[in-house]
Order: sequence, then structure tokens, then C-alpha cells
Amino acid sequence: MQALAEKLRLVNVNPNSLTEDKLTRTLRLYSPIDGYVTKINVNVGKYVVPTDVLFELVDPDDLHLMLTVFEKDLDKLDIGQKVVAYRANQPEKKYVAKVVYIGKDVNDDRAVEVHSHLQGEAPALVPGMFMNAEVEVQSRNAYTLPEDAFVHFGNKEYVFVVQKNGIFEMIEAETGNSEHGYTALLPSSGLAPEKQTFATKGAYTLLMKLKNKTQED
Repeated sequence: MQALAEKLRLVNVNPNSLTEDKLTRTLRLYSPIDGYVTKINVNVGKYVVPTDVLFELVDPDDLHLMLTVFEKDLDKLDIGQKVVAYRANQPEKKYVAKVVYIGKDVNDDRAVEVHSHLQGEAPALVPGMFMNAEVEVQSRNAYTLPEDAFVHFGNKEYVFVVQKNGIFEMIEAETGNSEHGYTALLPSSGLAPEKQTFATKGAYTLLMKLKNKTQED
């Protein structure tokens, strides 16, 4: 009887309130979390046992993103690193996450599972959805210019600086990493982005005009 009473309490039924005149054929099962049902494993009339999984639930406030990281890149990862994820058909929509767990075993593809926790609400995401992700392995401040501001010429990178008289001057630039359409300017370039004005697009066109003018002269 004690075991039966405990089972009744698990489904929010007070055994002391049950009498011959107060019985019901149905019981309500309450979810332990607020979320939505992603899978139903039972139907009406099916017999179940305590070990059966009746429903699968997802908590939209606690979404995780599983990443597949190759073994050669594993040493670049650490707990707490920032992750920026996006869907292939919506690359402009970014979802921010943080690495919370790094797998300890390598699968047959020489890859490791890395789990990250999504920050904020993401109602458009559903379990099983494929996403691309970028992990921020290093973070530092740098002056950047759009990729269209650079032109490759003679095995070197150049930018065009606007002088006070409105003339464009072609200056060699030492570049760093490129990401999301921008390229970093290294301090060794000797440029002063906070004081100078740059042509942010059309660098190749300016180079062609400069070469044509040089040939005419």
C-alpha cells in the first residue's frame, strides 16, 4: 500500500482523497518543465510501465547546440568560448552561444562533440536542425576595413588613403585576419585609421585608373 501511495503522489494524486465515491478513470500527468512536446511515444489504450518514455519535451529556455569539431582543432577550444551560429539559408540571422562541454572521445571521423548553450530565446530553432557555427578562439581589438578596400598588387596588399586635396594615395598595408567581410590592419602598417580617411570600396578600380594614368604619362 505504501508503494502505491508513493506512485499516486508522483502523478499529483493524494491517496487520502480517494474513496469509493470519488474515483476517476483518467489522471493528468504534469510536465516537470515549461516547453513543448517534440515526440509522442504512446497512444490511447496502450499499457505502459514506469520505465517507458511517454513524451519527449524541449525547454525553449535551455537550448543546446552540438558542434562537430575535428581532432586537429581541439586544442584551440576551451570552456566559455563564444560561439556564433547561423542557419545555411539565413546566414544574416546570428545566434550567440557559449561552449559548456568538450567531448573526451574521438569518433571514427576523427571528430569530437562539443556542446554549447544558446544565449537568449530562439523560437525559430527546433531540435535536429542543422546549423553552421564559428567559435571565437581569440579576441582582440583591431582596426578593420571592408575587404573591398584592399587590392593585391605585386605580392603585396594596398589601400587608398584620401589626402586633404581629395587625391587618393596608394599605400602598402600589413593585413591580419579576415572575417565577415572585414580585414584587420596590423599596427606594423604605420597607418592611422583614427586620423586618416580610406576608400572603403573600389580599390581595384582605383588601381586600374592609377596604372592607366602612369602609362599615359
